[in-house]
Amino acid sequence: MQNRYVGDIGDFAKYALLRRLASTSEEPLIRLGVVWCLYPDEHHNSDGRHIFYLGRPGIAELDLELVFALQKIVASRLRSIGAVASAGILPRGTVFCNTPVCLPDCAASTRYDRLLHRSSWLEDCLARTQESELVFFDPDNGIEAASVPKHHAKAGKYIYLDELARFWKRGHALLVYHHLNRTMPAGAQVAQMTERLRGNFGGARVMPLVFRRGSCRVFWLVFRRSALGNELQRRANSFLNNGWKVHFRAFD
Repeated sequence: MQNRYVGDIGDFAKYALLRRLASTSEEPLIRLGVVWCLYPDEHHNSDGRHIFYLGRPGIAELDLELVFALQKIVASRLRSIGAVASAGILPRGTVFCNTPVCLPDCAASTRYDRLLHRSSWLEDCLARTQESELVFFDPDNGIEAASVPKHHAKAGKYIYLDELARFWKRGHALLVYHHLNRTMPAGAQVAQMTERLRGNFGGARVMPLVFRRGSCRVFWLVFRRSALGNELQRRANSFLNNGWKVHFRAFD
């Protein structure tokens, strides 16, 4: 996650999904924790500029309250996760982990310093989300890649399976952002990662929710066969079966 992405089309999809999973006015609140894997803003591409939806009623009407809040943030030119946290976009009581995932100048730091900071960051996130039922992870790229070990200068762009395991073992349901790449077709990547998650998290049910606007993004919902898991699955299916089904799809 980078601050420059706040308010773009991917952000709209992300917060709309979280709002639906955590609560509606008619349903009990599911306590939500948000782990922003905050990475320094980069400027080598146009990512974060895709805010066209703010002026398109067909998309915006899916969640007008959310659109108005994001419009205000974008118009302020102060796009940041801090602005999201203070805008009331997510349900009351949501816990936010907003400490940067890496040191200010990762490339210039040592491997030891990077790993030490990462360990401290993880422990802080665990402490803050202790009472959460659903924990959302928002890395810049997604779930770990073999080419980028945790001590790498670019490791801040990923969340690692052993880090997710700390939350899973404590009993949380997980929602993890992941960006598909061009190494193989989307369906094959989704199937491969689904099996990987099931293999790493014993007893997990995995529901990949693929957002199809712009670049292909997957939100991995990982949950147990429990009252909480069943309710999250029901809410996710409800989300997919309303107006959002034009923009999202579930892979079986």
